Amino acid sequence: MVVDFNRTVAYMCPGCGDMTFGEFSLFELSGERGISVKCDCGKSQLKIFPKTKTLYSVSLRCLVCDEEHEFDVPLIVIMRQSCIDFSCPDILIGLAYIGKKEAVMDAVKENDTYIEEIVAACGLEHTGKNGITMLKALDKIQELSDDGNLTCTCGSAMIDVDVLEDELVLECCMCGATVSFTADEIRNGNFSDISEIEIQKSPESAKDKN
Repeated sequence: MVVDFNRTVAYMCPGCGDMTFGEFSLFELSGERGISVKCDCGKSQLKIFPKTKTLYSVSLRCLVCDEEHEFDVPLIVIMRQSCIDFSCPDILIGLAYIGKKEAVMDAVKENDTYIEEIVAACGLEHTGKNGITMLKALDKIQELSDDGNLTCTCGSAMIDVDVLEDELVLECCMCGATVSFTADEIRNGNFSDISEIEIQKSPESAKDKN
């Protein structure tokens, strides 16, 4: 019998939204350093490191809630389980998978289908890899609107939201002024910390106040 010591890692990069893949050998987990898998965009990495001789931690920044998650996994589970999945505690969407290549690839496909179903149920289309990012952005926009913090300099609070594949566009229903946020800006900027958006005639001069 041939024993396969290689394992595949897949995780959703919070920096670019892509699924990042990497491989490692179980022998690399020996010692104190552990391993890391980095996204090609350079904005994130998943780490697997030892806490004890028999217990390891998997850490990564979450695409869903922007928090750093750390999951404890016994070494024997990493060695024996065909695929381990890690989900955001707030929203049960798969963030990372570790295991044998075929099982990991199957899990990734199932998660992609699940995300597509969630995005479609929320009335969004053509968002691709940015589906979760746009759902987060819409939640933030709704929060600002409910609090009266989404307005236009013309005095209107009637703001239309248009979700494109890689861009969120806000347009004043009264004067037509617009402001837009790209998916990358939403993921990597301070979008989640914005406390007020005021749309102005020039998109470049739209203000977000913290």
